[in-house]
Amino acid sequence: MKTEFEHIFESQQKDIIDKFSSYETADSCKISDNTWSKLSGGGGRTFVIEEGAFFDKAAVNFSSIIGNKLPDSATGLVEKKEASSFKAMGVSVITHPKNPHIPTSHMNIRMFLIFNKKKELVDWWVGGGYDLTPYFIYEADCIKWHKDAKTCLDAFNSGYYEDFAKNCDEYFFLSHRNEKRGIGGIFFDNLNDLSIGESLKMLQNVSNTYTKSFLSIANKRKDTKFTQKDKDFQEYRRGRYVEFNLILDRGTRFGLQSGGRIESILASLPSKASWMYKKNAFIDKNEAKLLKGLKKKYRG
Repeated sequence: MKTEFEHIFESQQKDIIDKFSSYETADSCKISDNTWSKLSGGGGRTFVIEEGAFFDKAAVNFSSIIGNKLPDSATGLVEKKEASSFKAMGVSVITHPKNPHIPTSHMNIRMFLIFNKKKELVDWWVGGGYDLTPYFIYEADCIKWHKDAKTCLDAFNSGYYEDFAKNCDEYFFLSHRNEKRGIGGIFFDNLNDLSIGESLKMLQNVSNTYTKSFLSIANKRKDTKFTQKDKDFQEYRRGRYVEFNLILDRGTRFGLQSGGRIESILASLPSKASWMYKKNAFIDKNEAKLLKGLKKKYRG
């Protein structure tokens, strides 16, 4: 039987799917919509748009996983002697728009519950956040992105935004390249200083704010003309996104360690990305401009 918590996450997933789907038609893209379950316990729904008129790829995933052995990525957060089983649920979203002037975006919200041998709840926490990875910087979009995030969090704690924005900058950083992945946003984990009810309300607000902020940017930039060179640059820089997800992302590690569904875990990767040893002048010029823009601080 699904819990009230799971229904909240499923409702957020459905809302995002409905909004993203309005940008495509039945003939403009390939859609995969799979409900799945695992023999070890739990299941979810994976919704993916591919090769669309608006999205090169977008994935909106819900999962609820149960298990008896805590993944390595979760141990150390609770007393192991108390922890007997866990339940992890959440929604994760990734967009890779076709137009290079619309950024890649990412959002996830999640809840982790830990039970003792008597099936009593002994610990819990929530996590999540969202970030933006542009290829061509529009400063007004970046400022508004951060302003919306602050308004979202101020409703729960006026100190959250600065802490979570700093977390985001530190987390979404490619140390092997000494580069930020994007212009940031918010990121939090292991949070339980609010009640469970207020924590879930905050997660819903994070999800709704992300969707509204991303689609506001998308609507503003969707008719911007672009060339094949612009597209090549977008796919080259998408390679950084792939590197982060496969090398550094804790969510990817958790999914693999907890026996998650591989197809769903890797659905966040773009359909096309590229790496080149010798960059041309166009790539060099636009990458220098982008990296300069990524170093700016767009929050207040």
